[in-house]
Amino acid sequence: MLKKYAVDQLKEGMVVGQAVYKEDMSVLLGEGTVLNQQMIDSLSERNIVSVEIREEGEEEGPSPMPQKPQGVQGAAAKIIPLKEPILDEGYVKDYGDCFIELKSLFEVTKAHGSVDKDSAETLAQNILPLCSGAKAVAHIHNMTAKGEYTIHHSLHVAILAGLMGKWLKMPQKDQLRLITAGSLILIGNLRIEQAMLDKEGVLTPDERKIMQEHPKFGHELIMAGGLGEDKEIAEAVLQYHERGDGSGYPRGLVKEEIGKFARVLAIMDMYDAMASDRSYAKKRSPFEVFNILSDDIMNGQLDTEFGFRFIRRVCHSLNGNWVKLSNGEAGKIIYIDESRLAALPVVQTMDGEFMDLNLRTDVKVEYLLTSREIEEE
Repeated sequence: MLKKYAVDQLKEGMVVGQAVYKEDMSVLLGEGTVLNQQMIDSLSERNIVSVEIREEGEEEGPSPMPQKPQGVQGAAAKIIPLKEPILDEGYVKDYGDCFIELKSLFEVTKAHGSVDKDSAETLAQNILPLCSGAKAVAHIHNMTAKGEYTIHHSLHVAILAGLMGKWLKMPQKDQLRLITAGSLILIGNLRIEQAMLDKEGVLTPDERKIMQEHPKFGHELIMAGGLGEDKEIAEAVLQYHERGDGSGYPRGLVKEEIGKFARVLAIMDMYDAMASDRSYAKKRSPFEVFNILSDDIMNGQLDTEFGFRFIRRVCHSLNGNWVKLSNGEAGKIIYIDESRLAALPVVQTMDGEFMDLNLRTDVKVEYLLTSREIEEE
């Protein structure tokens, strides 16, 4: 039988049970290949998320008949993609522990009127191992629960912030500070009525005005405790809704008036908010979100350097994820062109057919499928 392994779990000597393809859909590693470290490194460099490995004792069967997939150059074997998503049990457990820890931090902050510095910094240390590239991007889309949006979103932003800190080659101490700021962007929601936070539909002008106070509330809660000594963290929570063209809130700051951490978190916040189900809006395709972010970057609202780096890295971390297509089918992302910013994916549907969405105007990605949704397909 075959078993799926994340690339970072592969070991030398394992036997490939299902062919792995390159960008042009030619075979990178054929069925039966015995892995060595160079091969494993190559898989990681190509942002390939997982590989089907033949379990010990399995008899080698005949290879599938090769055929040319639609919409993709080159020939490839028609192989039905396996449905199970990549969910690392250890990652899921560690995420759950951090979720409980962050929820407790919110509860204690509400009771005491200030953010506890030691608790926030310990939480950041525990979140840091979750910031692991393709695995992190794949997993956070599975980590949601109705009624817990505030905590999940805060944790997602913290994880994405940690990833971004690594991509920007920040010193680890600054990665941790950025993670801390990300985990606290919604701490100000503690001063807003839960009914308003959970409201489905459009907010009234008065409700919107109240909601736009949450960065100020969060800043006050941070400044009331020892964490307020770190002005960059406090500033990030206050400013992450500011925009470079002055259209943001609460102060209408422009460009370099907005701190570095805040400019990073603005992008993380927008990405996860639009790619997640909320009480008033359904989740969108990450590829649609990338286009929105790109427009905001070009319009001067979001930071150019941080924005384009984030889009490129996250886009190419989506390999191996399952998506719902606008024609009703489900497809597995098997390739995204790394030379193009926010390129659309090549997907393989459940009947084994390949579809290059860069060449199709009649089909688009609706949203990423969670593990539960994949099981239901």
